[in-house]
Amino acid sequence: MSDTIDITGRWLFSEDFGYGTDSGYVDLEQKGSRLSGTLQFAEQIEGEETFIVRQEIYGTVTGRIVSMKSKSCEILFNNQDITYELDSWKGKITDEGKITGNSIDDEGTTGRFVMERVNVQTSRSSDDISFGIN
Repeated sequence: MSDTIDITGRWLFSEDFGYGTDSGYVDLEQKGSRLSGTLQFAEQIEGEETFIVRQEIYGTVTGRIVSMKSKSCEILFNNQDITYELDSWKGKITDEGKITGNSIDDEGTTGRFVMERVNVQTSRSSDDISFGIN
């Protein structure tokens, strides 16, 4: 029998989807096997202006398997008219404590993601992740 691993907290998030990357963080709250939280990242697509995405997410943890889906999305700090497709992620908690897996959006674009836990005691504030956008 596999015990559920508590993944509550802040995680650095990176994703590669072939023609671009996402880099940011996810804040997760876990109650039993249920997850909720916020994922915020800078999306950099080749040849386009970088923009910030914030997604409200929900999901489950079953043993070492993590499944998450976006329930809403907001584009921040951007002057472009962007239509963003909601994402889903499915990954596994590795022996090293990372979460790695695959993503897919509602349009069918796939990617590979990695999440790595952040030590909350060293965090200066809730929004101390710099996206490098001026």
